[in-house]
Amino acid sequence: MNRIPVAHFTLALLTIIVGMPRVRGSDDYPASDPPLPKLIEPAQTEEPSVYRERRQALLKEMGEGVAVIFAQGKEDNSGYRQSSDFFYLTGVNEDGAALVLAPKERTYREFLLLPSRDPEAERWTGERESIGGQLRQKYGFEKIYRMGRLEGLVTMLCAHSPVCWQLALANNELKEQPMDLDLYGKIGKNLAGVSTRANPYAIARMRSRHSPDEIALMERAVRISEAGFRAALAEIHPGGFEGAVAAEAERVWKKAGARRPAYESIVGSGPNSTILHYPRAERIMRDGDLLLMDMAAEYAHYAADITRTVPVNGKFSPEQRKIYELVLNAQTEAFNHLKPGVYHEDIDAIARKVITDAGYGDYFIHGLGHFVGLDVHDAGAYHEPLEAGMVITLEPGIYIPEKELGVRIEDDVLITPTGAKFLSDGLPRDPDAIEKWMASGAVK
Repeated sequence: MNRIPVAHFTLALLTIIVGMPRVRGSDDYPASDPPLPKLIEPAQTEEPSVYRERRQALLKEMGEGVAVIFAQGKEDNSGYRQSSDFFYLTGVNEDGAALVLAPKERTYREFLLLPSRDPEAERWTGERESIGGQLRQKYGFEKIYRMGRLEGLVTMLCAHSPVCWQLALANNELKEQPMDLDLYGKIGKNLAGVSTRANPYAIARMRSRHSPDEIALMERAVRISEAGFRAALAEIHPGGFEGAVAAEAERVWKKAGARRPAYESIVGSGPNSTILHYPRAERIMRDGDLLLMDMAAEYAHYAADITRTVPVNGKFSPEQRKIYELVLNAQTEAFNHLKPGVYHEDIDAIARKVITDAGYGDYFIHGLGHFVGLDVHDAGAYHEPLEAGMVITLEPGIYIPEKELGVRIEDDVLITPTGAKFLSDGLPRDPDAIEKWMASGAVK
């Protein structure tokens, strides 16, 4: 979709987890993947020690002072989704919570604060656990308090080390002052000598380098997403409804254990294929249309991001094939240059040159890709060289509104110690393979 190390893993372990790239020829589609792994409860995917190691890395980078990271998740149709920075550091999915870090304290350097219990509300939303040994063991914190103690706790810690850290990137969509700066301002009024410093890319750098366990969760999200594409194939035909394609994919994702889509599905045919974030999926597909499907699942808070463009009637026209092959060539050229040490912007320039040299530069109107992880447009070290364990998208596209012709091909790619690997390798990209895939039962 266009728009520190957390665990020091060895190259050998990375190789074991991600394995060698699968190679498929055009004759292999449609192919049935091995059965999806046994369903796993998201709360059981990572141990408290994983989150503790991340906090310890952040404490080391801070060196002094105090930092507060607030849980600022959102409700959607699938329930509460925790804000990613907070989830990355705690694994806690409760709303209204806060994490306090204080690296210079002698004994206790990390504190989890949870909202007070409300027995009446819990009759509607489910009982919450009381603070005690069982909850401390579950979350991996020795010190868990209620939110009413937050300001007093941070004031006391700042008296020992009077630096307040802003570690989270400010949300420009919010008109009000960020919650951490608001709290620090109150403390500064009551405690002389407190200063505020910013290190907003600290967590982003950590999150951009994935552990083998994180990569395994992302691969699971990819496989679930691919299964949705294959199921949705039966809904693609002249006279079919764009919305039915998205609905069928999302049905399969939930059946496979994904709680929600990683983002709002984009399914646009004909003229809608040229609208980057087409939001409605309400058009009837017609003979001769291309259908652009940008849709993927989220699993255990980790996102996938995949786009495929297919001919609704099963066959590319000569002009559609020409544009499609150009986009595919741009993606392939970018992929061939991926390895540790290269910069994201240089890969973008390589893909853009392919399209520009062919005379279509003005129709490639977005970036080549982005980091993927806990969010589909994830926090990432965009200004640093790529490293093994990073996952990015490659998504070149050409959009020609006057011809009602839009093509985007998007895949999730893992940077490996020696190069790169397609994670989303379970769906065809080659135009001949796509036509064979469509002939397997999509076109009616």
